[in-house]
Amino acid sequence: MTLRLVACLMLIAAILLVSTSTSTADASLCSSVNVSSSYPHQASPLQEVQVATTVAGSCTSDGEDYFSARVDLLDGATGAVLSANSVKIGYNATNFSVTIQNGATTPSTNQTWTLVVNTYLIQAGAVSGQSLLNSTSINIQIGATPLPEFQNSTPVLLSFVFAATSVILSRRRAIAPSTLN
Repeated sequence: MTLRLVACLMLIAAILLVSTSTSTADASLCSSVNVSSSYPHQASPLQEVQVATTVAGSCTSDGEDYFSARVDLLDGATGAVLSANSVKIGYNATNFSVTIQNGATTPSTNQTWTLVVNTYLIQAGAVSGQSLLNSTSINIQIGATPLPEFQNSTPVLLSFVFAATSVILSRRRAIAPSTLN
């Protein structure tokens, strides 16, 4: 009975030792990472658009783990993945800059289309695996941008037209008698 108790205690100590060393291993993978995306701010319906995401940074790299970056492009309304792409960084991630291209086809109707750009850093061979670096929403105007005064303000528009017409007519009446002389 005592031998079993000693074996259980040793097993628990080993598990605690492994779990504490694992948590310190993935405490701070990268000292700095910058993520930026470039994309068209306006497009036509059913047009193929490209979103280029640049990931640059400096990570702890001992040459044993392999690094890569992945970008998922999601539809902001539905959450559907429109595109997923990754690029290799390599075994040395102490100073890197990579660009990931993602493509998607715009909706068929005129609207402001919201996309979500999720950027991941993947460390293969490590316990940490992958981590979400950044999640950003971007907007692309599909089709013509509606004029602000015509969106949902019919009473305001009619008031403006009535006021402008009144001013024009009153000026015309003021000018009319002087032209008779």
